[in-house]
Formats: sequence, C-alpha cells, structure tokens
Amino acid sequence: MDEMEEELKCPVCGSFYREPLILPCSHNLCQACARNILVQTPEADSPQSRRASGSGGSASDYDYLDLDKMSLYSEADSGYGSYGGFASAPTTPCQKSPNGVRVFPPTVPPAAHLPPASAATLAPVPRNSCLTCPQCHRSLILDERGLRGFPKNRVLEGVIDRYQQSKAAALRCQLCEKAPKEATVMCEQCDVFYCDPCRLRCHPPRGPLAKHRLLPPAQGRVSRRLSPRKISTCTDHELENHSMYCVQCKVPVCYQCLEEGKHSSHEVKALGAMWKLHKVVRDQISHCTVKLRQTTGLMEYCLEVIKENDPSGFLQISDALIRRVHLTEDQWGKGTLSPRMTTDFDLNLDSGPLLQTIHQLDFMQMKVAWFSFDPNTAHSDVIFSNDNLTVTCNSYDDRVVLGKTGFSKGLHYWELSIDRYDNHPDPAFGVARMDVLKDVMLGKDDKAWAMYVDNNRSWFMHNNSHTNRTEGGITKGATVGILLDLTRRTLTFSINEDQQGPVAFENLEGVFFPAVSLNRNVQVTLHTGLPVPDFYNTRGSMQ
Repeated sequence: MDEMEEELKCPVCGSFYREPLILPCSHNLCQACARNILVQTPEADSPQSRRASGSGGSASDYDYLDLDKMSLYSEADSGYGSYGGFASAPTTPCQKSPNGVRVFPPTVPPAAHLPPASAATLAPVPRNSCLTCPQCHRSLILDERGLRGFPKNRVLEGVIDRYQQSKAAALRCQLCEKAPKEATVMCEQCDVFYCDPCRLRCHPPRGPLAKHRLLPPAQGRVSRRLSPRKISTCTDHELENHSMYCVQCKVPVCYQCLEEGKHSSHEVKALGAMWKLHKVVRDQISHCTVKLRQTTGLMEYCLEVIKENDPSGFLQISDALIRRVHLTEDQWGKGTLSPRMTTDFDLNLDSGPLLQTIHQLDFMQMKVAWFSFDPNTAHSDVIFSNDNLTVTCNSYDDRVVLGKTGFSKGLHYWELSIDRYDNHPDPAFGVARMDVLKDVMLGKDDKAWAMYVDNNRSWFMHNNSHTNRTEGGITKGATVGILLDLTRRTLTFSINEDQQGPVAFENLEGVFFPAVSLNRNVQVTLHTGLPVPDFYNTRGSMQ
C-alpha cells in the first residue's frame, strides 16, 4: 500500500489529488493545478486557424499521440520544452514539481489583460489555452469548455479516501508472527512497534533494555519521521565516529582503529571520497528502483480501482487506466530501464572470511541467551501463558518445567519474578538434566541442582540432600536470580539482586537446562538475556 502513495499524489503540487481531472493521455491533475499550468497559444497557431487556412493538414496531425513524439526529453536535455506541434509557440523554461517531474509554468499575460484581483481565482480559461501534461509532456488545446471538458476522476478520489483512512488506522506490532496485534508502545532506540505480549517477550523491562525510552505509538510515528539520521559509530570504539575507509577490508574505520595499527599496511581513504565514488553505482541502481516503485504504485492503484462498486465511475476511467498500463508495459519491453553501468563495474564475493567465521561458531557457548519455558518437556499440570514466559501450577504437589535452551559452556544469568505467592508454597529454582523427574520438587533426584525457598528462608538441594539454610525468603514481586558459570563450573543464586548464601554448587559438568518446580498456585515469569549482576565477583573470590 505504501508504494501506491506516489500514484495518489499530484505531479504538480506533490499532495494528494484534490478534485482530480482525467487528461486524454490518461494521467491526472488537480483541477487547481491544471489551471495553474495553463498557457495561452497564439491565435494564428491554433489548430482551428491552421485548418481554416488549409496549411495545417488534417485534424489528426494534432492528435496527442503525435504531439507526444515532439515533446520527449532526456535526462541530459537543456531543461526547456516546447509545446509539441506548434512551431511558433514560445518555449517556456521547465521547473521540477515536488514529485520530481517537469512542470511547464504558465506564461505571464500582459498587464493590460490581467483580471481584477477579486476575480482572479474565478477567471475563465483564456481562449486557445494549452495544457501540457507534466508527466508525459503531451500538449493539449482546450476547447470552449475549458477544463470542464476533462472528466473528474471520482474513483481516484475514493481510493485516496480509503488510503488515508487505512493510514490513520491503529499501528500494528512489527513482531507478531501471524495476525499483528495493535501496537501499544514504540521503542525509540530499537525503532520497533510492540504489542504487550511481544514487548514482554522481546523487550523486557529489566536488563540491558531497561533504559530504552518507550513511547505511545502515535508519538513514536512522529518521532521516527522527525528524528535525524543516526551517525555511524565504530563497533570497536563506541565513542568514535567512522571517518576513514579501509579499501582492503572494505569497512569504515575510525582514527583510533588506525592509531592501534589494525590497518597499518592497508590502503585507507577518506570516508567522504569513497562514499561519493561508490554512490555512482548507487545512482544507477536508484534509476531502476524509481521506475520499479512507480510501476508497483500503478499496479497497486489498479487493484484498488478494481474494488470500485460504482459502474459509471469505473467505466469512466477504465480505458484510460488500461492505456497507462500498456504504456508502462511498452517501456519495460523497449529496454528503457537498462541500468547505465560502466564496463568496469564488477561485483566479487569473497566467501573466505564468512567460511572462517562459520567454522569458528560454537552454538552452545552463548554470552547472552534468550529462551522461554518448554511445554513439550514439562509436567502436564503446568499452565503456560505470555508466549511460554509465564508458568503456574494448581496442583498441591510439585511439578517441574524446563527451559528450551541447554548450556554446556559459558556464563549465563536469568531471573524469575514472583507474580503470585499465596498459602506459603516453596517453589524451587535451578538447573537440571533433560531426564529429571517432573513430579517431585526440583533437587529430589540426582538430575537437578536447586534452591527451594519459602517466605522466610532458603535451602540448596541436590539428590535429596539439603544444605546451607539461609535466612530471607520471597514474597509477591520478589526476583530470584540464577547464575550458571560453566567456566568455573559453579551455580549461584540471588534474591532481589543480592546473593543468597554462598556458592550453591561446584564442579558442575555436562549440559544443564534452566528449571523450576511449582505448586499451590505460585506463578513466575522468566526474564532472559540479562547481564551478570553486580554481586558476582569476577575474580572468583566468592565464598
């Protein structure tokens, strides 16, 4: 639909058509814009005077298809155009409209013939007025009816109304997989519209995204439109802007990269110079892209016109629309869109660095992991919601649920917020093997390492062995953190961002899945992709 917008805008004023007229060449003009670009043809050069004198040939000599052949222009022309077919008509300088097409402005009549100021807007069209289509440059002589001789395009007005209504409709979430829900916020930093479920799943309020600014959707759309272009910064030095370009590596670099000697033996050029050099190719691509966008807009407009329910309105424009489609098809067939590329234009794909990177990938070693609970491996009594990020259990007995992602390397941290906590249940949090028992508390067998906690204290448990009773429990709104460090092979817990007890377990080895056991209506929500908390001492001195 967005591509169709260009088809709905007047080539003279650049705004949506107002009272559009259908020209014989099948293009459209606002009625007011058509009046603004009229020029007066000398009486001696009108078709009527030529026929009267017998020197002008048949009326078909002035058919607009013939006139079009004399009003063609190229990108390299002088910027002047003539009103095709009238040899003595004065040439008038061209100017560009907001849409980038050429417009022939009206000539200024002699002062003696200017109408009074009060009647300027209602002045009749001068006799022998000539109108040149700003899109195809076909010249047309108006008859005694003036602009009233051109039918009004009511169908186009209806399409514009429907298009503007659809643009004014509620903004939709950009991350919903099937039917997008109505967006509730827009993240100014991510430049993404979210519904509530997708925001909770992909943009948690805790962790590295907590400082992002969330705006109402309407305000976000305005902010996106008005925000300035972001300046590219170096990925290795966040405070430095890109200022140079490495020809060998084919990447922008900053001054600090050069000072560190990363590109000391490479050819380095100014970023602006390389931008201009590469933009020559970009201009060639843009030439074809503009044509493609215009054609796509025309086809989308045709699809909207087909929906028209007014028979007379549809038949009024159908022939003209078919001619436009055929003309566009001819342009493609004649090769007018051939890219203007130089002979030395060449593209080479060096796959060596990509293959080297692929070979170095380790899919199990993740610094930051995003995951949810897995309903396929959980006990059947566990209830899932919020895209499998929130779980609860009505059973009096303990029921186990695992995360979808298993870890064998690296440092990983995730949290669980306590959404509901009644009747003093004692949920357990930790890690487990895939084949852990699902109908007992986490840690009862030798396949799980956990901390179970009530409203007063907590214990660590593995293979049904309880250790390290620690004061301090959980309530509704509390946060339990689990830190799995497989580099040092340890498991540590926290409550409300403070470490709970000593290091819980050591000498861990193998594949571990995040795990929780629930009972008696306790409800928790999972938060992943979080940085390591401050309480964790990276020097390994925790005891």
